[in-house]
Amino acid sequence: MTQTSSETETGDGDPTTGDGDGDGDGDGDGDPMLCMGDEECTDPAMPFCDLNTGMCVSCDALLAADEACASLGDGSTPVCLDGSCVQCAEGKEEACVDTTPVCDTAANVCVACSDHDQCPDSACNLAEGNCIDPGNVFHVDADDPCDVGDGSEASPFCSIEEALAAAPSEVLIYLHERGLNPMVYLESNPISTTVALFAAPDEEPVVVGSGAAALSVNASGVLLLRGIEISGTLNGAAGLLVDGGIAWVDQCKVVNNSGGGIVVDGGGTLSLENSFLGGDSNNPALDVIDGSIDLVYATLGLAPAVAVPALQCSGNASGTVRNSILLTSNGADVDCPGVTVKTSALSSATGDNTALGALDIGWFDDYLNGDLHLSGMHPPALETAAVWTDGDPEQDIDGEARPATDGAPDVAGADIP
Repeated sequence: MTQTSSETETGDGDPTTGDGDGDGDGDGDGDPMLCMGDEECTDPAMPFCDLNTGMCVSCDALLAADEACASLGDGSTPVCLDGSCVQCAEGKEEACVDTTPVCDTAANVCVACSDHDQCPDSACNLAEGNCIDPGNVFHVDADDPCDVGDGSEASPFCSIEEALAAAPSEVLIYLHERGLNPMVYLESNPISTTVALFAAPDEEPVVVGSGAAALSVNASGVLLLRGIEISGTLNGAAGLLVDGGIAWVDQCKVVNNSGGGIVVDGGGTLSLENSFLGGDSNNPALDVIDGSIDLVYATLGLAPAVAVPALQCSGNASGTVRNSILLTSNGADVDCPGVTVKTSALSSATGDNTALGALDIGWFDDYLNGDLHLSGMHPPALETAAVWTDGDPEQDIDGEARPATDGAPDVAGADIP
């Protein structure tokens, strides 16, 4: 559509211009107009026709600059910024929806979300890049009266199982900690849709698998796990099983489960950061049978005298481990030829990894019970074993700040002491 600039019209008898000669170009020479509509403005830098001057102009020459940009083409660049029509700018992010809900203000384009903090009303579906619908948020709190709960915070469900049964294809479930006996959620649940399971703010809920892994992510499932402890699972089951699905694990503790910490199989994918993983007397902290892993700032440990690697792979395993601690007291810390380990700390190490020597459980607050926070007795070499890289988490498992400078040395593992 043709546009009007902020110049003052002078009244020349021609209702479209104000130059007094009736030709419409504003210079008084009687030449034809340079444009009479936007369709005549073919220069992408000046796509609008200003009827005050008969000139093709950029969007910042117009009174209704954003509206002009919204009318351009398919309407996908509705913001005028420095004379150009762009998708978005700081404070003008209305066009960023669906699988591109975030404005990259450096490039002024809408992009997929890549962090839960970019979706303040819900969580980021990291597999697709969209923010989960804020209307699809449930609460689980077994301590509240919940026999007829509807999943709201005021009337929560009693169990994760109930929430999953009522959930749409994408859901965020806030799990509240229990203060009454039993102090844990004793249940095992399959994940076959997209589920974000988050600890309620400032709470530390614990899930115990009831005869099987507490959570099993099958081939159609996507699990986004944050702030949850999975421990105490019996009957030889791991805490978390990723069986063909995709799991993102952040700021979690998966420790002291009878079948080890996490098992990846069936071509599953695990991305884990800022988390503690512990094995048991016969099983590693992380066992990759068939699948891929991406670990950053993880702490993996095993009980003393256990001749099992902290990270074990068999079959078809691939991936990367960075900025992590991997320790066992008897044998190799890592037995995983298909996975690259770098800028991490191990009992013995090569390349750009750091060798700590034989494990001393005194390096940690309560190693045997799965509390892998670093104590005041940790080796000083841990504090510079990692290298923070752009895109790495800016906080540790407890929310303490990391250096957030590309190439800066940092503490390896999930915890900053």
